[in-house]
Amino acid sequence: MKYLTRLDGVEREFVIERANGQLVARSGDRTFVLDLALVGDGTTFSLLVDGLSYDVVADVDREDVALQMVGQRFVVHVEDERERAAHAVAGNKVGGKQELRAAMPGIVIDIKAAIGDVVEEGQTLVLLEAMKMQNPLAAESAGKVTRILCKKGEAVAAGALLIELE
Repeated sequence: MKYLTRLDGVEREFVIERANGQLVARSGDRTFVLDLALVGDGTTFSLLVDGLSYDVVADVDREDVALQMVGQRFVVHVEDERERAAHAVAGNKVGGKQELRAAMPGIVIDIKAAIGDVVEEGQTLVLLEAMKMQNPLAAESAGKVTRILCKKGEAVAAGALLIELE
């Protein structure tokens, strides 16, 4: 999976995949072998990078991840390639009519809203299964559901209009 990060205005692209039973991250011409284990309450991790050990505390707020490690705090903006595509298709509309569109082809697993529902920014409206993964599609901003143009179990194309809000 490809991840796009931004830290202190510097953008980097990481490709993270499993290779020979190991978790490998690639960025530019650099490759890192990773081992990540959850510790305790779900916000603390033990991270090995090329054999070096780090204790990491993570606080996730949508695409912003605050990391506490090596005595410092970093806030990294992280988007995977699906989120980037979803933002490009849906746009960041403020007020007026909003459209929730499929970021990639998939099957509608669940619809979590009904016509007339008032929804909040970030609220999951549709669960889309694509590439054997469930992808929650959320409202970009608060609004009222005016139209639902998909059905549970329906296959949809990338860019398909799923829900309209005002």
